[in-house]
Amino acid sequence: MPRKGGKEGVMPDVKTAQQIAESQYAFGILFVILFLVSITAVAFIFKDLKRENKEREQELKDLISEQKQESKEREAKLMAHLEKTNDSHERTSKTLEKIQHGLATLEVSVKEMWVEIKQLKRSGEQ
Repeated sequence: MPRKGGKEGVMPDVKTAQQIAESQYAFGILFVILFLVSITAVAFIFKDLKRENKEREQELKDLISEQKQESKEREAKLMAHLEKTNDSHERTSKTLEKIQHGLATLEVSVKEMWVEIKQLKRSGEQ
């Protein structure tokens, strides 16, 4: 039985540890473990990126849908405003036609009055 604290008890443990550390099997096992951990980390990162991309894609789809709806609402408002403007222009045009007709009638009446005034002056001079 080895003595605790003696040189003979410590040396075999250090030698065994040194042999294990120098063993190709230990490095092979460590390499496999490191490889599996690396693959797991890459798979986790890839899965997380895929999830983020799906979330962004859905946000963009929602934004596009919202923009389309807002565009349709704006277009409807613009069309309603355009129809009101057209109606207003139509009424203005009809009013201007009436004014033009009234002015033409007034012009004829004024000419007729001038002719009558001239005739009255002539008949008054005689």
